[in-house]
Amino acid sequence: MLSKHFLHILMVSTALLPASALAQSSGAAAEGSAQEASGIEDIVVTAQKRSESVQKVPLAVTAIGGDALREAGITNVDALTSSVPALQIGQSYGSANISLRGISLNAVNFGAENPVAFHVDGVFLARPTGVLGSFYDMQRVEVLRGAQGTLYGRNATGGSINLITADPTRELSGYAQLTYGEYNHIGAEGAISGPLGTDKLLFRLAFRTDDRDGWGKNEFTGRDIDDNKERAVRGKLLFKATDTLQIKLQGDYAESDDHQTPHYGGTPLGTVPWGVLLPSAFSPTPIPLGGTLPIRTRDISSETDPSRHNSFWGASMTVDWAVGAVDLKSITAYRGIDTKNQGDLDQTSAVLAVAGLFEKSRQVSQEFQLSHQGEKSNWILGAFYFHEKDVGQAPVAFSDILFHPLGIAPIPAPGALRQGYYAGSQVKTDAYALFGQYTREVVDRLRVTIGARYSIERKSAINQGAFNLVDAFDQHVFETRPDPSTLTIQCGKGLPTIGFGTVPCTPSKTFRAFTPKLGLEFQATPTTLLYASVSKGFKSGVYNLGAVQPPVNPENIWDYEAGIKSTLLGGRLRANLSAFYYDYKDLQVNRVVIANALLENAAAAKIYGLEAELVAKPTDAFQIDLTGSYLNATFTKFVTADNARPAGDGITIDEFGNPAFNLKGNRLAQSPKFSGKLGATYTIPVAPGSISVRGEAVYTSKIFWTPYNLDATSTAARTRFNASINFESDDRHWTASLNARNIANKVRVTNGFVSTLLTGFVVNGYVEAPRTIDFTVGYHF
Repeated sequence: MLSKHFLHILMVSTALLPASALAQSSGAAAEGSAQEASGIEDIVVTAQKRSESVQKVPLAVTAIGGDALREAGITNVDALTSSVPALQIGQSYGSANISLRGISLNAVNFGAENPVAFHVDGVFLARPTGVLGSFYDMQRVEVLRGAQGTLYGRNATGGSINLITADPTRELSGYAQLTYGEYNHIGAEGAISGPLGTDKLLFRLAFRTDDRDGWGKNEFTGRDIDDNKERAVRGKLLFKATDTLQIKLQGDYAESDDHQTPHYGGTPLGTVPWGVLLPSAFSPTPIPLGGTLPIRTRDISSETDPSRHNSFWGASMTVDWAVGAVDLKSITAYRGIDTKNQGDLDQTSAVLAVAGLFEKSRQVSQEFQLSHQGEKSNWILGAFYFHEKDVGQAPVAFSDILFHPLGIAPIPAPGALRQGYYAGSQVKTDAYALFGQYTREVVDRLRVTIGARYSIERKSAINQGAFNLVDAFDQHVFETRPDPSTLTIQCGKGLPTIGFGTVPCTPSKTFRAFTPKLGLEFQATPTTLLYASVSKGFKSGVYNLGAVQPPVNPENIWDYEAGIKSTLLGGRLRANLSAFYYDYKDLQVNRVVIANALLENAAAAKIYGLEAELVAKPTDAFQIDLTGSYLNATFTKFVTADNARPAGDGITIDEFGNPAFNLKGNRLAQSPKFSGKLGATYTIPVAPGSISVRGEAVYTSKIFWTPYNLDATSTAARTRFNASINFESDDRHWTASLNARNIANKVRVTNGFVSTLLTGFVVNGYVEAPRTIDFTVGYHF
């Protein structure tokens, strides 16, 4: 059966064939890229923690250079989805929901950890929120698909996204660019780089600002929503102490302040009765309670305006020291993140429920690498340490009108936000790992790689939860922590478990994992590489922050992979193909119960697929690129309750009496069966330089947001069209770009979640960007 599926995806992807290295930035060119005569530019990557051509890396890697990012109008992490096979990125309360080959973050609460690792200049970022503040002054982006349990380890079950920002230069150089576009979009970005009095001390200072009016309005208050306001700055100092020793210091700060929000998406089954909890005559949907719905999908109609404020900062020191034939690298980093979100859970103007989400994270990391790169062999040994303290709160203020039918409280002021729910937590993580990888050419052109990583993660948590807090919340002040004496449930150091029966208290737990790798690569010709590998990935067990329950088990995955990378026709055709099969166990999945998001392990899933990447340059002026993915990602064993549906197969499995559903055969969240992009660029010489015209179509088949695979929580198949016109002067000083994205202006809800029972299981959905047209002009020196 498996062979039949692979034959099917092989036929599909051969028809789609797309390309692994999209383009090349000038920064990467300075780092050692090469170009076939009149052919496709190569790009040097560090996916295996050493510099090598992307076409020589025996991994499924997509690399995009800084120039290509600018020309395609990719100015944030979300926009990478159009250029990377099997990658989907959405947002939820300011956090990046990343899915790679069907492995995704299925969570809406604070403290969630992504199974796709994210690194900026070699530093691991633990919080999914933190990935949104680093995308500027880019040298390149590398997306590694597949389990990266050996070299990257922590939470790299599905792969790793690596951002490499531009480094200081020996010569005085820099750039400045301004952007203006629809929705009064005004952006600025720039950098200056060069020596500080001596060629041994180099600096780089970069910045970015971005302001935009809202894509929609709150029809109830008249204010903009889904607007944007960002500020970011980054500084680097590079000290070349000797020819063999250099030290790089860098620091950055970024913040965003806007009104991004989920939108009303109906309910999973229309008007849902509350069953045994409320009288059958009482409908939980907010409409009978006076709520109004927005006229347009892109708008909301809420009694309270949403708000979001995020700030990110950090500092790192990287030391590179060549000692004979051995290189020693040390990466020391500190990072902090503060996030504040507030929004309406029922998504109507009825005064029912307003929620806050607050998180404060501080992390310290240290990595040592000892490596050697020779003609016949190379190896790397490393040690990694990571510590994080993450504190979060999720208060929800409910209207008295919801509690009266339950007999919980009188209604002193109907419609007032007086009673509520509180979830708070503090979790500390200490992670240690030792890793190594060795590659050797055993016979002519045949290389073998063996690698392994041993990881230890210790987590300790204090979780607190409280329900029916009277006068605990004010509609606009959500950061008030309730009196501990009012908490109905808590677990942690010195705290007993009370309320809700017999919830076991597990204040700390240690997880261990051994993640090996075995790989083969055969250089069939100087321009054709064949590779195959088997590797294991691991995501640590985690606490469900804000809910008192034992930590869930770690995720484990065995990744079987094979591929081919080829450059043909004198460098005018590049074709890369990869096939994979995952055996995936103990997936960490969220579901909402009453007002709480609970975390559980789905038993098992199997994922397999085929990806193809193609770049063809038939003439010096014309280039075509194509990326495509076939993905089959389904549960093989998973029975769970659904709080939003009162009927199932009759098996009651949770403490609230919710009936169970057998989800075997359901697709994993955020895993389209087919996705891909077809793009073409034509370059026209003009007197002062050249003009390139580009168009692309991006297709994504139907996506489900949750494991339940309901139409109400899904995005239909869609095709988006993007286009750009780019100018570059002969001396490369002046550039100008006109970028149009989502030209058809389709309005799609691309991800979301089902809210609490107390607001009628309203679907909170996030709407993708509308059509945007931006003009950017830049000067480079």
